[in-house]
Amino acid sequence: MQSWSLQVYDVIRFMDKHPGGNEVLLAATGKDATNDFEDIGHSALAGDTMIMHCISEVDSSTVPAKHNSVPPQQTYNADKGSDFVIKILQFLVPILISGLAFTVQQTLHQSRFRHFLIL
Repeated sequence: MQSWSLQVYDVIRFMDKHPGGNEVLLAATGKDATNDFEDIGHSALAGDTMIMHCISEVDSSTVPAKHNSVPPQQTYNADKGSDFVIKILQFLVPILISGLAFTVQQTLHQSRFRHFLIL
């Protein structure tokens, strides 16, 4: 497949027509999207459409060299116990509220039914 890495495209008028939706184009904004484009396996027609939207070429001497970055180390959170309690409460509180609402509904329904029989 052709290399598109040093070209700039204006796809604003194509966003509504893009078969993958405009989110795909927005996700590739401001970066080298060569791999994104090639990984999808676009057709020759897609390549021709891209050519129509090319507005400029990037001077390769202005592109900074890629640096291998090391992901930051995760720090140990000594307060994992409170996180666990919060997760349990996030699970149990809605269940308890639902149970309470059901009980109140049943109680009200039964009291109306009894009232109806007495009349």
